[in-house]
Formats: sequence, C-alpha cells, structure tokens
Amino acid sequence: MMVKLQENVPLGPKTTMRIGGQARWYAELSTQEDIEEIVRCAEEKNLPLVMLGGGSNTIFADGVIEAVVAKVVAGETEIDTASQSRSNALGEETRVTTHAGKILASLIHELAEKNLDLSPLTGILGTVGGAIFGNAGQGAGGIWLDSFIQDVVFYHEKQWKTWKKEQCGFGYRESAFKTLQAPVIWKVTLNVSARPREETQTEIERLLQKRIETQPHIKTAGSCFKSLPDGTPAWKLIDQARLRGCAHGDLQVAEKHANFLLNTGKATFTDAQILVEEIRSTVTEPLDVEMRFVGEDGKVVF
Repeated sequence: MMVKLQENVPLGPKTTMRIGGQARWYAELSTQEDIEEIVRCAEEKNLPLVMLGGGSNTIFADGVIEAVVAKVVAGETEIDTASQSRSNALGEETRVTTHAGKILASLIHELAEKNLDLSPLTGILGTVGGAIFGNAGQGAGGIWLDSFIQDVVFYHEKQWKTWKKEQCGFGYRESAFKTLQAPVIWKVTLNVSARPREETQTEIERLLQKRIETQPHIKTAGSCFKSLPDGTPAWKLIDQARLRGCAHGDLQVAEKHANFLLNTGKATFTDAQILVEEIRSTVTEPLDVEMRFVGEDGKVVF
C-alpha cells in the first residue's frame, strides 16, 4: 500500500470545534492513485469512507469511529494564463484550477495577488473540497462558491468523473455530492473575474473585519443551522426562543452569534447532540442542521 494508513488517530484536533474521538483508520491523499487506493482499502476493510476537509463544519462521536477517515491534501493551483490575458483585454473571466485540499482562504489571497477577485468567499474556513461539497458562501440570497464553478472532477463508484456546474445540483448549502455514496472531490475549475489587487484586498479586509465583529472564531464549527427557505436566518429563531447563551455541558450557544455553538472547555459529541435537539424542539420553525455530525459507525447523524 502506497497510502500511509494510520490507526486510532485522534480526530478532535483535526476539527475546528475540537470534538471527537479516534478514527479506526486515517489517511492523507496527495494523488489520484491515493484516492483510488483508499477507496479499495475501505472496501476491503468493509468500513465506510468518511472524507474530511478542513474540519470546519464537522464533529465526530467521542469513541472510536469505525471508518476510514481520509483527507485530500493536494492543494496545487493553476491559472490559465491565456484566459487571464483575454480577461485583462476583454473583461472575460479567468479559468483557475485548484485541488480539493487547498485552503480556501489561501486561494482567495493568492488570487488577489494576481488581480483576480474571489473576495465574496472571504472568511469561510476549510478547504476547497469541503466548500464544494457544502456549496459554502454567504447567507441565503448571497454569493456561494457555485457562482464561480465551471466543473468538478471527483472519484465515485471506482470511476473518475467530471461534472459541469449544472450537473452538481448546487443550492443554498447543498450539492448533489451530498446524495452520493462517498464521493471524493479532487479538483475544480473556477471562472474568476479580474479586479485590481488593491480593490480586492480592501474588500477582503472589510469582509474579515465584519466577520470578526459579528461572529465568534474560537472552537466553533461555524453556522450550526441553515436559514429557513424564506431566507429567515436561524439565529433570529434561536434568539426569539431565548436560547442565546444557553449551554449543555461545555457546549454553549454563542452570545455573539446565536447560530454558532462554542466548545468552552471539554465539550463532547453528546453535549452537541443534546443542545442541537433542544434548540430544534424549542424554536417555532423546523431547522435543518448545517454542521455534519458523524457517529461511531461512520454514518452522518445530522
């Protein structure tokens, strides 16, 4: 086996919320061959394959996760210089290809240095692969990653596939990848507009400052619940239910933003489950969970 397979790897440190037990098996994937191999490995061990991005919206159960947990770490980025020349001359978009392991924040800053504007995605944690899977972006009605996507290359059912944007089923915090059995996203081609570096950097700084002022950034997995179909943000419902600041164990509804859950100490997966269920049963409208809760059997609980 070329892929380095590690046993009983702690998962808490690999997530921003710092919650979770151990992966029965864990691997990091750098090549397409690695991806093919890890899929075979999970099949041979008769275990589910759980893909992890930057760990910014995932928490794992507290025990041993009976699964092969894997992470794409390839993060190379290539700018199509021919399309960039046309972009500069004619105002067309530039094609940018980047791999799933690329940290989204790094991509945004690197493109800004090349006079390319991906600033609407500023402040979103995690990797490009995770952002594709969940169509990360601004709130309901805002700009999401799919606004820039041309196509996605992924591995599924032992085949390499390329889907155009229209095939990916993107919606608010949704994609068709969520409906597939263990797809492994490898790379994406984006269409990015030109913008002077100074303007883009100013916008990045503005958006980052806004997030700093309105959202917590310590031991949290970001937004816990999706907005309602009519665009009503989940935090408003949580506020109306007077749940801001409430807690179970060391897990707390953030005072700064009621749609964020904070690990204030040594919160557990059970604490998170109980608090989420309390919120859902108390608010006046049904709330869909945006975070990914992975149980000990490797299956998604929420």
